[in-house]
Order: sequence, then structure tokens, then C-alpha cells
Amino acid sequence: MNISFKSFDKTIVVLLISSVLTAVLVNIDFSFIEAKLYDFRMAYGISQSADDRIILVTIDDATVKALDEFAPLSLDFHTRFLESVEKLSPRGIGYLVDFNQVNQMNPELHAKAAPQFLKAAERLALAGTQIRLGTPYDVTGEVLPPYPLSALPHSIAVVHQDGNVFAEDKVTRRALVNFNEKPVFHSQFARDLGWLDTERLPRGTYKVPEIDAEYFFFRYHGNTTRRAGAGRSYQLISFIDVLNGRFPVDAFKGKVLLVGTLTKDNWSDYVTTPYSKVGFTNPKVIVHANILDSVIHNQGIVMAPGWLNWMIVFAVVTFIFAWVLGSSPVGGVMATAGLIFGFAIFAHMLFQFKSFWISEAQPLAAILLAYYLAVPYRLIREYEKRWDYQRKNEILTQVEQMKTNFLSLVTHDLKTPVARIQGLAEVLLRKAAERLLPRDVESVHNIIASTEELNRFITSILELSKLESNRLHIQFEAKDVNQLIERAVEGFKAPARARRITIKTQLDPLFPIQLDASLIFKVINTLLDNALKYSPDNSEITVESREVGEWVEIAVKDQGIGMTPEEQEKLFTRFYRAKNDTTTQISGTGLGLYLTKFFVEAHSGRVEVQSEKDVGSDFKIFLPLQQGTSVAVVPAKGRSGPFLNRVGQGLTRKLQKSQKKEKEYV
Repeated sequence: MNISFKSFDKTIVVLLISSVLTAVLVNIDFSFIEAKLYDFRMAYGISQSADDRIILVTIDDATVKALDEFAPLSLDFHTRFLESVEKLSPRGIGYLVDFNQVNQMNPELHAKAAPQFLKAAERLALAGTQIRLGTPYDVTGEVLPPYPLSALPHSIAVVHQDGNVFAEDKVTRRALVNFNEKPVFHSQFARDLGWLDTERLPRGTYKVPEIDAEYFFFRYHGNTTRRAGAGRSYQLISFIDVLNGRFPVDAFKGKVLLVGTLTKDNWSDYVTTPYSKVGFTNPKVIVHANILDSVIHNQGIVMAPGWLNWMIVFAVVTFIFAWVLGSSPVGGVMATAGLIFGFAIFAHMLFQFKSFWISEAQPLAAILLAYYLAVPYRLIREYEKRWDYQRKNEILTQVEQMKTNFLSLVTHDLKTPVARIQGLAEVLLRKAAERLLPRDVESVHNIIASTEELNRFITSILELSKLESNRLHIQFEAKDVNQLIERAVEGFKAPARARRITIKTQLDPLFPIQLDASLIFKVINTLLDNALKYSPDNSEITVESREVGEWVEIAVKDQGIGMTPEEQEKLFTRFYRAKNDTTTQISGTGLGLYLTKFFVEAHSGRVEVQSEKDVGSDFKIFLPLQQGTSVAVVPAKGRSGPFLNRVGQGLTRKLQKSQKKEKEYV
């Protein structure tokens, strides 16, 4: 058993191209585009409300101006701050101020104020307030606070910017979780507060082995972008207001205070974030609050694994190739556009509602690239098919021409010997009929009948070859249809009389119409011949003609064997003959009705048939009264000529309607 794999060629090609294209695309760095798509989802997605337990105490321009100091202020002001909040029972205080910078501003004052600062911190700790200092780091690791503040709990607190990884655009999208196997400020502070389990890491945490660090992509909360309709924002209280007691007494009870600088003159207090607009950045202290909030509520963004990205790219490439190669060009464009928008919306919704980040840059690039590769490939395939079809068509045309020439040659050559046989048989019958036995006379008659049947068959083949070679020319002339009917009926008088079949005519008076007399005569002959062949003895055939609207109707009705609906559907097909016990005993070519339909439609007419099995058939042909002629529009005054002639013809028809010619041939 031979198995052909040609049907699998297209599938194999699609899968092969999809695999190669996927392997290429997943190894191309689309970080910059992916970062912009990430920023779009973050900026125009659902904004989570900020945790109202987090309050930002900012060393802002008002504080600097009121204290006549420079940020981040001297240590004595920070001591006063701790003393001011001792009785307010905060849940925790996270200091995001670089105390090394505080020490550098006034080392002597720092040394004097440090003990008091430590005592205030100890009193707060004894009262249940968690205190943690956020420290910077450099290439050597954590930069410790100056002595003796290093005795307080401290952890690295940095705002990471994508400077040499991902998009390399200095935008803050992710935060440190652990560095050198130690938790950073946000993770440790959340554990100190009891809001994060000791062993649990923020959702979406991933490891970067090169620097022995763990990161996670955090969410931004509240109206960080100054957008209308954003969620609740963090409460900001000025440092000077805390020192002066200008806030409600219970404002800090059970809250977490994040202390940081926020001055317009110091641009190091700001970083660029995915929410940032042109010329607008977010303060670092607010970014720290968002990181802590994401850690507390486990709101990190989970990145899709690499294998899933491979599968998505492979799936979209395969879909585009299969669709473009298997559908119409418009369908390919619509499928590509639909897949782009559908995938983008799906990825955006997954990001917003499930915090699951599917890479968009590579799949979108794969869709576009697959489309622009599939279209030329399809054009090449279609060009090959078209060339193959053209070559086959040329061969078929040549074969068809050879067949037509052969039929014409054979039929023309056959007509002469057939005519000679018929002539000799007729001469023999005329001159020697008296000397022949009755059996021999019948044989001669059969020879003559057979030659007539063969001659009709040859004529049908010749006419068919004319049709197929476009050599049929219609010669229109004004002719009375009734005369053609009467002449055709006259020719069937003898065979009808022999079988005791009655042919009745009901012909309305008709004016001559434009038609090809020889072709319509053949049509009427074919209908009468079929009616006679398939009618039983002692039955009746009716031929009618009348004017119906803009048509001349010719009907031939018989009481013959009839046809089934299935046979009627194939009736006018070339060489078709119904297969039953009656038709197999009757000679025929199966071309008569095929040619009839063609000849009538060549006159801009139509053929209709109504038939019922074992009841009879009713064939009707409709010929237009006018063959493409136009009637001139005559002005209202003095209408004459063709217009009056038509009016006169119409009146004459009405007068003659009642005068039907009825003839009966038995």
C-alpha cells in the first residue's frame, strides 16, 4: 500500500518555519520595547489604593525653610522628631535618611545628639514601635550608619533603576528583596512589623545569580501619576508639622511612618518610574512606600517563564502562517489584526487582574514578521499553482481542439457514406420491392431508419462541436413561430399515425418575431421527437403557442412516462439520459435537450419543464418578443411611425385573440 505525504507538505512547512522563526525571535533582545509595553500597562491599568497605615513624613521645602537648614537636617532635629512621636504610639518608623550625610553636615553636633537619638529610639522600641534605618550601598555592599547609630536595626534601602539591565533607561520598575543572602529594608521591615512571614518572599521574586541578589517587580499605588480616577494615595505630613504638633493627636496611632527627604532643589530625591509623564518624576520616599506596600500585600508582578514565552511565540507564528496560507487575503489581514489586538488585550487584562506578566514584544513582533513572511510565501505558491494551471489549461485546450477537429473530420466523413447507404437502400426498395421477400423489405426499411438515426446523431455531434468551438452564428430574421410549429408537426404525422398518437395544436395568432428559424425549428423538432418517443400508443400530444407578457410561449405536452425530480435536475446536461426500463429500449444521444437549452438561451429565452412520473411532461420555451431592440422615445405631439405601428399591432392581437387555429392530426 503506497502512502502519499503530499497532504502533509503544508503542515510540515508551517511547523518548520514556525520553529525556526520562534528560535530566532526568542533569542533577540526586545527589552526596550518590552519595558515600554510594561510601562503602558502600569500607567494605564488599574491603580491599587495605597495602604492607609503607611504615612510619609517628608523633609520638604517648608521644613528646610522653617528650620533654616539643609536637607537632610542635623541629627538634633531628628532627635526632636523621635521625642515628638513617642507618645503617639506609631506601629513603626522607617528612616530613609542617609545618616552619613547628616554626620557630614555637622560632625560635632552629630556626636552630641547621637546619644539622645539612641535613647529616644530605645524608648520607642520598649513601647512597641519598630524602628529600622534604611542605608545606601556601593560596590562593597551596605554602607553602615555612622557610630553609634549603627547599633540600631538597619538594612539596605535603595531604589533600583534599570541602568545596565532590562531597558537601560534609568526607570524604576523593580526592587531588591535580598542582597548577599540578607533581606533588604522593605522585606525586613515588613517582618519586623509582623506583616510578612519570616520565610515568605514577595510574589514574583526571582534570582539574579551574577550579583547574588533577588528582585521583584512591584506595583504602584494611589494617585502617583496625578491621574483622575486613580486609587487612594499615601498621606504626606511635613516634618516641620510633626515638630510643631500641627496634626491630630491620634494620626500616628498604629501607623507606619516612613521618613525621607522631598525637596525641589535636590533632584537626587526623585526617580523616574513607569508612571512618569514628560518632565515629571516620583519622589524616592513615595517609591519606597509603594515597595513596602507591595511586600506587605504580596502584590508583586509574576513574570511568565521562558518556556511559556516560547510556546506563545510558536503558537502565534503557526496560527498566522496557517491562516494566511489557508484563507483569503482579506481574511489573513483580519486574522492578523484581530490576533494583535486580542493578544494585547488578553495580556493587559492578565497583568491587571492576575498580576501575571506575559511578554508582549516578542509575540507581537512574531505576528507581524510571520504575516510579512507568509504573504510572499503564499504569493510564490499561488504563482506556481497558476503557472501549473496555465500549463494544464494550454494542454487541455490543445486536446479539446484536437477532439473538436477529430469530431468534425469524422462526422463530415461519415455523412457521405451514410447518405450513400441511405440512397442505395431507397433505390433498392423502389426498384426491387416486388421481387424481395417481406422479410427483406423490412430489413431495407430498418437500414433506412438506422441511417436516418445515424444521420441525426452525426448532426447533433456537429452542432455540439460548433458550440464548443464558438463557431455557431445566429442569423436573426422575422419569422412566424406558428409556421415553424406547423411544419414540424407535419413532419411527425406519419410516425404518430403509425402508433395511433394524436398531435393537437392550439396556436394563438402571433406576429413575426426575430429568431433563427433553423435553430428554433430544431428545438421544436427535438421536443416533438422526445414527446413521441416516450409517449405510449393511443395517447395525446398537445402543442400550444401564445403571447405571455413580453414573451412568446411554446408548450409541448405529452402523456408519457414522465420524470422524477432527480432526473429533471440533470435533464439538460450533456449526454444525460434517464436510466429506466423504457429509456434503455429507445435510441438517443442525450444531446437533444442540451442543445435545445443552449439554442433557446442564445435567443435570450428560457426553458422550463414540469413532469410527474407515469403522468407526463410539459416542456415550455419562452422567446422574447424583441431581441435587444429599443423603442425610440417619440415626442408627445404628432406621435407616428413605429409607435403607431406598435399600437396597431396590439389592437390587432386583441381582436384576434378569440380566433384560435385548432388542427388535429391522427
